[in-house]
Amino acid sequence: MSKETKFLSIAIGLLQGIDRDEGKKDPVVESMNADRLYKFIQLVDESYVDKTARRTNEVDYPAKNDRNRFHFNGIIDRTAPLGNLFVETKINGHGTPAQVKLFKLLENETPENFDRVNGKITMIRDMTGFDGCLSRKLTPGRYVVEISKGSECEIITDDIEVVADALTKRSYELNRFVNLESEGWMAGELHHHSVYSSPAFNGDDDVVDTPQEIANSMMAMGLSFGALSDHHLILQHPAWKAMKRDNFVPIISKEISTSNGHVMAMGVPKDVIYAIPDDEHRTDEYLRNEFVRITDEIKENGGLAQINHPRDLQKSISWNPNFEDMLDIFETMEIWNGSNPMMSGSTNDAARDLWHRCMQRGLFLPATTGSDTHNICADDYHILFDRIMDTMDAIRGQKTELEKEYPEEVHTMLEIGDKLLPILEKWAETCLTSGCVRTYVYFDATQPREVTHNQAHILNLLRKGNSFLTNGPILIPRVSGKLPGERLKITDDKALFDVDLKILANRRLKTLGIWTENGLRREIKIKGHKENGFYDYSMSLQEAALDDNYMYFTVQDDCTNMAISNPVIFCR
Repeated sequence: MSKETKFLSIAIGLLQGIDRDEGKKDPVVESMNADRLYKFIQLVDESYVDKTARRTNEVDYPAKNDRNRFHFNGIIDRTAPLGNLFVETKINGHGTPAQVKLFKLLENETPENFDRVNGKITMIRDMTGFDGCLSRKLTPGRYVVEISKGSECEIITDDIEVVADALTKRSYELNRFVNLESEGWMAGELHHHSVYSSPAFNGDDDVVDTPQEIANSMMAMGLSFGALSDHHLILQHPAWKAMKRDNFVPIISKEISTSNGHVMAMGVPKDVIYAIPDDEHRTDEYLRNEFVRITDEIKENGGLAQINHPRDLQKSISWNPNFEDMLDIFETMEIWNGSNPMMSGSTNDAARDLWHRCMQRGLFLPATTGSDTHNICADDYHILFDRIMDTMDAIRGQKTELEKEYPEEVHTMLEIGDKLLPILEKWAETCLTSGCVRTYVYFDATQPREVTHNQAHILNLLRKGNSFLTNGPILIPRVSGKLPGERLKITDDKALFDVDLKILANRRLKTLGIWTENGLRREIKIKGHKENGFYDYSMSLQEAALDDNYMYFTVQDDCTNMAISNPVIFCR
């Protein structure tokens, strides 16, 4: 599936989800498919798009095999004189890796009226190095700068003027408003690809990022551990283990490709291989036995067996629905994959529904996230998005003519343009990179660091499910003192128990959701105050178990700023 077709498939699903949430049903959108829509877009692009007025110019984005990610991703005109930028990021006076986003201001934009949702992705994503320093070249002009480091630091915004053949220097002291590791929580990335998944190593994925660049990127997002999960091989394991730092634990991993889903083998030093049969021997019994064999092999070698993106758009990498009865062979489930937003109608939403259904039948598979990053700068998506926007302009300009022959395609594209592209633009500029979605796990902070911060212990923490998933907010619930993944004894279904919620965020939130196997029990509009660079929405509530068997929590503004906890399990 091409990037274009995948984007359109995601968009159609999200559009259908929006309609369902609004109690509507659009028969045109319901019957549309991505291949048909992509053919229409190709026609419009060829016949109506002004190539000289593209949002993305070929001079700005070099060809795939000529891309130097940290110097020529984003708005860069290599034919003009460039300016030099030096950025330093620190915490308590010491250099630290941090994410650096640079938004080149368009004509008529100023730092005061800048809005990232402006119909064009002008963002360049970069990061300071292990020493907290970044040096790069930029096209001259005015930029809005955003400095961030995950969930626990204030987001800093600034503006700079880059001048040709001159040096612009900035130094930023990051405000870490909470240190969750001191309270027993650490964040990690569980699904990331590197150049070892590329054709250079007989893979199929267009990835150029090295293990060192990826470790730097993960640490710039405030992560304490990370799994490098390439396809087909484990050649990257030595290079990844070499990324160990006092404040970062590398986890060796492999994403095993089968024809019925992707299986993660985390922490396994050997190459576990699923033997895909030829057509003659392809039976359900054989396929099931292979899944049992490889998950047994993973566990026997001290690893964690996880099912990845179980509801992906592509049949070959989505878990076979006929095999749902055997999901208990896995230890965790990736319900939130960073390649698409967590919205109604998304594959993540479908994975979350599968997770629910497992718990309804008594199977608790701790939920995890994984960014599934194939490009730490995400500039390939930026190119795609801008070209879709160019096509949208042409469709709107030629609407009357195009509707004569392609009324359903025009209708669907206009719906996508009006209802989806603004939030997808915001999502692309907020969420696409290493650790864009992350899993926080709870550990015993009274234990020595060498006990808690190692691969085997972290895998065990993931198995327990004492965790929450986030692309921004901190969400730590305690139900009668019990954390997510723990069991609470219920003696009276109607008795009230105390719910204490620690909710902190470096961006505004709107709602708290209380969920059970019966769906959303209630949604609460939340208000918080900003102090010291963050919003505090923490609160205490009282709830009863009623007829439910578990309870978990969500907080969010929209799909770019949300968190989901694992459940507290009720026992009777």
